Amino acid sequence: MPNRNSKGEMPFLEHVGVLRKHLIRIILGIVAGMIIAGVGWSWIIKVIMAPLHSDFITFRAFNKMGRMVGLEDMFKGPFDIQSELLNWQFGGQFTSMIGVGIVAGIIISLPYIVYELFQFIKPGLTSKEKSYANFLMLFTNLFFLLGVAFSYFMVMPLSVHFMYFFQPFDVSNTWTIASYINVFVQTVLAMGIVFLLPIFVYFLAQIGILTPEFMSKYRKHAFVVVLTLAAFITPADLLSMFVAAIPLVLLYELGIWIVKWVYKNKDKQRLSTTSSTTN
Repeated sequence: MPNRNSKGEMPFLEHVGVLRKHLIRIILGIVAGMIIAGVGWSWIIKVIMAPLHSDFITFRAFNKMGRMVGLEDMFKGPFDIQSELLNWQFGGQFTSMIGVGIVAGIIISLPYIVYELFQFIKPGLTSKEKSYANFLMLFTNLFFLLGVAFSYFMVMPLSVHFMYFFQPFDVSNTWTIASYINVFVQTVLAMGIVFLLPIFVYFLAQIGILTPEFMSKYRKHAFVVVLTLAAFITPADLLSMFVAAIPLVLLYELGIWIVKWVYKNKDKQRLSTTSSTTN
């Protein structure tokens, strides 16, 4: 049992010790996820390389929508960028494999990672917050996976097509496997984390850092920050930046609603506490 003072609070070093235990378990969970990913490696490779082919579901869906409104195919094929990837670095494919393995391990073990993180912060939650901690864990997993899915089905294929076929100097683009995997890993992980914005907003509102007035007042400033963030986490093209910015703006609006809901509950609790004290 951890040591606590007269107020029931743990010393700082005790917190560090508890956090270390949870981080070790999280790392072990990621390693287990990497092992599972290794078992299904051939399937994972197909998933990662799918946005490089003209028959990817996103390209087919956009082409179908275009034909429905009487337009030509937006993404003309066939093309197979995977067959043109090269490896110019000693150990390039090995380091790429490690990067893919880590990301796959994180995604596979995500429910366990979230569980361990909530076990660490759970002692600091109120009894009411603890009662719906399971819902918070569920939504944390959901928002992260939504970010991963959005990155995979929208940001990556649109960026791949634009950057590969963008040839203003009439010079063909040649990519290395390492460069593609780096972009894939960074974009997928970054979008997954950014999609956790509503969760971060909830906890910041709970401790009083964010208020409804602050979120509403700086909405216009937030849009600039969102565009900057979208440019930072996506490949270097305007198309993917604007595509990524759309859900981020919607998540910010959702964050405003969450902050208002948190403060509404706080007001209810304050009124109930005041009335009970008066009685």
